[in-house]
Amino acid sequence: MTDTTKFDQETQSSPNSPRPKWPKVIGTIGVVMGALILFDQLDDLATLSWTEDDWRRIFAPDIAELIVRSMPSTGWRLFTIIVQMGLGVLLVVGSLALRRRARRGIYLCRLWAWLAIAWSVFVMGRAAWWIQQYAGESRGIPPASWQAFGMFGIGLALVLLLTFPVFLLVWFSNHDVGGNL
Repeated sequence: MTDTTKFDQETQSSPNSPRPKWPKVIGTIGVVMGALILFDQLDDLATLSWTEDDWRRIFAPDIAELIVRSMPSTGWRLFTIIVQMGLGVLLVVGSLALRRRARRGIYLCRLWAWLAIAWSVFVMGRAAWWIQQYAGESRGIPPASWQAFGMFGIGLALVLLLTFPVFLLVWFSNHDVGGNL
């Protein structure tokens, strides 16, 4: 049988056994999350060439100056946008395959989960480094408060970013899942 064989053709023990609902449910969640990942990067693309004046429309002048001074290079930011959009596309493709009950959906979603975990840990680690580098440079905000809020935000973001990939890995590690798609 090929990789794209439908799950229910391989796994139904009898013609009367009900088809499991989880591939459509998890696939739909994955499609929505993948689309959100893609759309989230659109604002990053839009702000790629922003100047300090552009940032001042949203933030106080000293914060806008700090953002421009501490922002990574345009090349690095473009690279991260491309990586995250690629992860979004991979999740959508894998999730659509799950919805169609194609076995490759499990493989693609597992691949996405491992890549998303690695990327999330890397990006949040870099964010923590950034906070350490620029803490205390914003006037009017005590450095300890700034760092505490920033690190809390990074910790919360890491938990949120890891929740779905870890769930997928745990779900797909269940030996019955692969045989009951």
